[in-house]
Amino acid sequence: MFNIIGADGQQYGPVSAEQLRQWIAEGRVNAQTRAQAEGSAEWKPLGQFPELASLFGAAGVPAPPTPATQPKLHVPNYLVQAILVTLCCCLPFGIPAIVFAAQVNGKLAAGDTAGAMESSRKAKMWCWISFGLGIVSSGVGFLLGLLGGMPHKGLY
Repeated sequence: MFNIIGADGQQYGPVSAEQLRQWIAEGRVNAQTRAQAEGSAEWKPLGQFPELASLFGAAGVPAPPTPATQPKLHVPNYLVQAILVTLCCCLPFGIPAIVFAAQVNGKLAAGDTAGAMESSRKAKMWCWISFGLGIVSSGVGFLLGLLGGMPHKGLY
C-alpha cells in the first residue's frame, strides 16, 4: 500500500500497488509522482520503487501499452451510408460523402485519430445533406407528376 501526493498537492491513499499500476497505465501518475510506502516515513518518486519502476520508460513516462492492451477507438466511417445515398438520393452530394468515408480507416491506421474523427464527421454531414436533398427532390418530382397528370380545363 502507498500514499501519494497528487498533482494538486493533496495526499491520497492508502492505494494498492495494483491501483497504482492502473493509474500509471492511464497516465494519471508518472515516475516523478511522490509516494510513500506503507510503514515508511520517506517520500520518493514512484519510479524509484522496484515493484513499479519497470512500468515506466526511460524518460519516466509510462511505457506505451501493447497492442493487446491498447483500447481500440471506434470511429465510424459511414461508407455504406455514403454509397447508398449516392446511388439512391443525390449523386452530386453523395460523392464527397464517399470520399470522406474512404479516408477514415486510412487515417486511423496511420495513427491520426483527430483526422479520422474529422473525416467521419464530414462523411456523416454529406450523407445527411445528400439524403435530405434526395427527399426534397423526390417530393418535388412527385408533386410535379401529380400536377402534370391532372385534367386541365382550359381554352380548348
